[in-house]
Parts: sequence; C-alpha cells; structure tokens
Amino acid sequence: MKNTYTLICLFTLISFNASSQNDLIGTWYLDYIVKAGVTHPNYFNSYNVFNLEFTNSSGDLPGTLSFSSGHGCNASNGSYSVDTDEITFNISATFADDCYTAPYAIYEELYYNELNCNIDCIHTYSITGIGEEQILTLTNADGNSMVFGKQAPTTLLVSTWWLHHIDIPGNPIIDIPILENSPSITFSNQIDFNGFYIYPSGEGFGGCNDFYIKYSTSFNGGNNIAIIDYGATLIVCGNYAIENSYLYSILFSETTNFFEFEIIDNGSTLILTDLLGARLIFGDTSLSIDEYDENQSDISLLQNPVEDKLLLNIDNQILLENLQYTIYGIDGKQVKSSILNSDSINVEAMVSGIYFISFVNEDSSVKTLKFIKQ
Repeated sequence: MKNTYTLICLFTLISFNASSQNDLIGTWYLDYIVKAGVTHPNYFNSYNVFNLEFTNSSGDLPGTLSFSSGHGCNASNGSYSVDTDEITFNISATFADDCYTAPYAIYEELYYNELNCNIDCIHTYSITGIGEEQILTLTNADGNSMVFGKQAPTTLLVSTWWLHHIDIPGNPIIDIPILENSPSITFSNQIDFNGFYIYPSGEGFGGCNDFYIKYSTSFNGGNNIAIIDYGATLIVCGNYAIENSYLYSILFSETTNFFEFEIIDNGSTLILTDLLGARLIFGDTSLSIDEYDENQSDISLLQNPVEDKLLLNIDNQILLENLQYTIYGIDGKQVKSSILNSDSINVEAMVSGIYFISFVNEDSSVKTLKFIKQ
C-alpha cells in the first residue's frame, strides 16, 4: 500500500511538471520587474515589445527546446531546459545595437541584466492562472523577479500628457482651468544628436509659451525622470500663474527637477513627484474645450514643413486687428517679429529647423503654432 501511494505521488508530480512545461510554450509579454523590492512596470513597449517566446516545434531535433527574447531595440535567442520548478537559459546570440539613452533602451538594460547571466542562467519559475490570464514569474539567483503575461502592456510613458493638477506641499491644489490649449508635455524616444547631450527629447506647452526638454530615465531605487536641459519661447505673458508654477517652479527648477514617476488609473494618469514632494498630475486627455470663440483659433498653417513662405489660413477681419507675430527657434530665442499684414510670411532667410510662431492681438490673446523650415 505504501509503495502504491509513492507511485501515485510520483505520477502526480511528473504530470504536474509536464503540464507546466507545456504551459511555457508560446509568447509571454513582460509586465513588470521587481528588483531589490522595487517594482518597475513595463511602460516602454512603444518601440518594440519585451517578450519571451518558448518553442518546441516538430521541426527541431527531438527533445530540443529553444527560446527567443525581444528587449527594446535588441533581441536574444538560445536554448532552455526545465527541471521541476527551475528553468535554465543558455543565451547563444544577442544583438548589441547602441540604443543610447532612449527610455526603452534604459529599461532594456534593466530587463536584460535580470534575464541573462551568460552561461547556464538558472531561474525558478511558476505559472498561475488559466488561458489568457496566465502569469509567468521568473526569479533569478539574486531574488529579483520578472513577471510576464499573455498580452502586451498598453500603458506607455512615451506619449502626450496634459496637465490637470499641480500639488505643492503647504499650498492649495491648483486645478488647471479649461484653456484653448491646455498645458502639456510630450515624452519621446527621439534622441537629439545635435546638442551637447545625447538624450531623448520632449516638448510641451506651458499655457503661454512652448518649451522643449531633454530628459533621462533611470531605475536605480525607483522609476525616475530627470530634466537634463530645457528652453522655452519668450512671449511676455504677464503674471501667468499656471505657467510659472508648472514650468519655472517645478519642471525647470534645477534644484528639484528630478522626479519619481508612476502611471495609474489603467494608464490614464501620470504623476511626477519632485524632490520636495511637489506633484504634477497629468491625464491622457486634454482639458481643452471643444469650441473656442476667440478669433485667434481661426489661424492655421496651410502647409508644414515650409520652404520660403509661411502660408496662413486666416480670416481677413483678423488682419485688421493689429495682429503681431513673433517667431522663435526651438532654443527659445526670438528670430523675427512684426505686424501681420498679409496671409504669408517670408522665412527664406531662416536656417532649417523647428520653429514656433506666436500671434498676439490687442487683447493679448495668444495663439502659437509649430512649423518646420526645410
């Protein structure tokens, strides 16, 4: 009877192990990494997915298993073996492109360092859930974990975020009013190779002035964003409290513009918290009203990029309102300024690049457009 019980237990263990191995086959998408007790969600699928694909196809040699891993702008492949609750990776080839400091590249380094330990990399693993709700957890020798699911994450840092609230300790929360153009920020994976810093770029709107940034992401002790460089157009807006609080008191403050970030509410809210506890709270939708009655909203560009003339779609009545325009470079320096007296502006003498043009009427109503000079 005792021998029969032992055989039943052994058969159950073998069946469970075989089932787990079979469950591994297929594609798994990285959901988050836990390193030194800190969770780092995968907010970086905008360039390429971070995934693991396990195969055991009939085309392989009998008993041969293989896997491939996509991570940021690179990928790896090799073989693996499974023993009870352990999986051993043997990575045989890895692309080694220089992805510079783009957000997905920094996250790729975090992911790859936890996945790879060169030869015979052993992780414990577990699979929970059923069907599309299955979760694969890999834990390496350092106790750090990578958690995968059956569907790729859709929450992205690299996107346009609109400012909804400013929360400064000791002050009332500032709710952003509905404006023609809400204050915003856009993070990109685009690397700026022209400047001194080789960092990803971003841009945004402060409520009166447009701005650009160069920024970095890091995952040392938290999920962090640092503003490395910045600049803004120089429109005189008077005492514009929202822009001053947003840009110059927080985002551009060189003593505090290192932020911890988190994305919550199913990817619809981004929170940046600076070193003094001030929080910028963004949403994935604009606070702008659908219809804006000011005549300034009737100005638009007929073509973009432009070569020698900036052609405007503008009502003749607006041309009679003493409308002044100013063109700024992306570094915030004024390039040209005059009274608008026609529906075109000569930009032939300007060098190629990105510019902002702002229109101000007698009531100080402002409209800003971005264009590219070829």
